[in-house]
Amino acid sequence: MLYTKKALQMGAIAVGLAAFAGQSSLAESAKKEDSKPSASSETMQVMPELTMASHFTGVPYNRSGVSVSIINPEEFQKAGIETLTGALSQTPGVFTLDGGGTWQRGSVSNTVIRGMNKETYTLTMVDGMRISDVNMSGNKLLGITNLFTVDNVEVVKGAQGAVFGSGAIGGVVAMDTPEGEGDPVTRIFAEAGSFHSFNSYATSSGKIKKLSYFVGVGFESTENDPTIYPAIYDNRKGMNDFRQWQGGDNDAKPPPRRGREAVRLGYDVNDKVKVGFTYRRLDSYFEYPTPYVDYDHWPAVTDPHLYNTEDKNRSNLVTGRVDAEITKLWSTSFMIGHYNMDYSTHTPGFDFQPNVMRNRRFQTEWRNALTWNKEWKTVAGMAWDRSDYMSENNYVAKDEWQSTLAFFAEQMWAPTDNFDASVALRLEHDSVWNNHFTWRYSNSWKVTGKDSPTRIFGSVGSGFRAPTYFEQYAANYGYVGNPDLDVSKSLGGDLGVEQRLADNHYASVTGFWTRINDEIGTRSVGTWPNSYTTYDNFSHATSYGVEVAFKGQFKDAWNSGYYANYTFTMPKRDSIGNYETVQMANTARHTINAEVYTSPVEKLTVGFGVTSAMGRTDYNYARLDNFFTARLFARYQVTDNVALHVRVENLFDQNFIITNDYNFGPRQARGLGVFGGVTVEF
Repeated sequence: MLYTKKALQMGAIAVGLAAFAGQSSLAESAKKEDSKPSASSETMQVMPELTMASHFTGVPYNRSGVSVSIINPEEFQKAGIETLTGALSQTPGVFTLDGGGTWQRGSVSNTVIRGMNKETYTLTMVDGMRISDVNMSGNKLLGITNLFTVDNVEVVKGAQGAVFGSGAIGGVVAMDTPEGEGDPVTRIFAEAGSFHSFNSYATSSGKIKKLSYFVGVGFESTENDPTIYPAIYDNRKGMNDFRQWQGGDNDAKPPPRRGREAVRLGYDVNDKVKVGFTYRRLDSYFEYPTPYVDYDHWPAVTDPHLYNTEDKNRSNLVTGRVDAEITKLWSTSFMIGHYNMDYSTHTPGFDFQPNVMRNRRFQTEWRNALTWNKEWKTVAGMAWDRSDYMSENNYVAKDEWQSTLAFFAEQMWAPTDNFDASVALRLEHDSVWNNHFTWRYSNSWKVTGKDSPTRIFGSVGSGFRAPTYFEQYAANYGYVGNPDLDVSKSLGGDLGVEQRLADNHYASVTGFWTRINDEIGTRSVGTWPNSYTTYDNFSHATSYGVEVAFKGQFKDAWNSGYYANYTFTMPKRDSIGNYETVQMANTARHTINAEVYTSPVEKLTVGFGVTSAMGRTDYNYARLDNFFTARLFARYQVTDNVALHVRVENLFDQNFIITNDYNFGPRQARGLGVFGGVTVEF
């Protein structure tokens, strides 16, 4: 009851702020390219200008009532961060399990938004496609570790079920393949460093008459990750002995590696019609040790040999779309896409058969925007998708499918230049989980007029998440599915203030709250070695907290700038049957990020950054130690076409556990790492 009152109070505040608010007409003439900073700019963009994912249509950032953070790849690359996980870890309200270190190649990179329980309540969108993996219990980033193959990445926070459907309870990570613009440009990047790591990519993009294009290929590898400790029972100690994978034959094994390609083509049929095509591919390979355990003679271990399990993942994503302006009143867009993921593991010489999982998703969406006048705009449409799932191993064989049909609409209202409001609705029918209705209200208010230094924004809405196939039917890796799971439903909101302190200096404070009923979580059953993990619906879970962020740039000869943010989160969930104050798994109560950069001499940029997380939990809800890491970076523009960079990660060589996995045991962060590379553009 207490939390219901909180939700009503927050909703009332948001409604009160927008009593006379509205949404800008957002004329279709607004150009996306005009809002993007120049790639050649020597300065960082202090505040974003356009959000493409928080609504059904593009909205100026300062006119959206939705809480959204925009990751500009150019900014982060200049700051010495060239991985998507590294950039996400610096975002207010976001916690990544790799500890925020950009050196953590091959480690876990689950994304938690506002304490929403691991990755299970974060939806991932790539080129308009849902790529959350129905096989497993969370999302995948399609192997997108580098920033080079993505345009602006948007982290839309809070319940977004009205816009994105199932899974968008904590928030959404949305990204697109870059669109070619201007004169043709080719970029080549190569980096090497500690842990025998190597990362490279090459891209070419531009626009030739009516044809725009982007083509990118990349490859990365690193040494066999020493952060994974296989659990081997030692009957002499009577406990699990966590050993590093090192020495012996393992040194000769091939390193984990990823190869990827990305293509985007666009063609302007005429001034009012444009067609587009995207293609992405991932091919990854990883080997890790698997201990032999003789369960028939437990706890004796008759053969302590470490077998090498082969882990392969291949993913493909293809989309096509048409955008057309039918009249000045009506514009329309149609998207069709296909995503597949093939995952397999095999342990030669072990008693287990190969484990194979396949996911196929086919998706279509039709959107229509009606701009009635300067004050009113309506977006409406429908979406359909089908997911096919296959899993086969020596325990179980499953071949299932499900489809969804959704109708959605958003009404935007802008009575003045300083008030904006929108209401979004969605009705979704699932072939397995029946009907679900979600909604969202948002508003933005510039307090003293169009150029006000103070903006108040807020939103309130609902969301839901259907159980995944893995959660229902799992029968491997120590997990057993539960076919009787129910759908999780959520209600949440946020309220924030954004303040311009001076030219190019901003501060913001945002409070948030979310409640989930029938939250899906894990539960251990039995005792080792006859124990297993299954899934259950907990009565409810809540998460509330506050985000504080600062960002600015000084108008001085050194071109100095900074950002800093702090997030407090209290993610709580109940136990089965009885409510207890138990922090949800894979979350952190406190996260801090800060960075300063400057150019003491022409063409040289140097910087220093810190990341810290406190009050962390692992997969089993146990408390993990706090950690603090620091980083240094430098970038030197040798010529107009060549730049050199160097960075030092985990500067003080901090030793901490990233997470404690149920099957693999603790995963430890790598120590101090030094990396250097070159970027060539022509």
